[in-house]
Amino acid sequence: MKLKQLKAEIKELFNLVETSFGRNSLSYQNLDYYLDVLVTVYEYNYDTEKDLLEELKNLLLKLSKEIPELKPEQFKENYQSINEMIQYLNNNLTD
Repeated sequence: MKLKQLKAEIKELFNLVETSFGRNSLSYQNLDYYLDVLVTVYEYNYDTEKDLLEELKNLLLKLSKEIPELKPEQFKENYQSINEMIQYLNNNLTD
């Protein structure tokens, strides 16, 4: 699927939901949020051939040089839930 086609279909879907529920409705806002996340994951994994999880780990490592709380050993303590999520995804999504 080409990104241009995907964006056109998403726009059509938004127009339908906006017509039915309004732009300020919770349904529209949830759709916007969910599709934003899914499109981002799709773009990273399929269009640009980047691994989103690897990009996140690299960013955290880069930031840890400036922010001591983000060094791997401290990150595990300070951000246990995020660390657990990353470990889970790392174990289940990568080869």
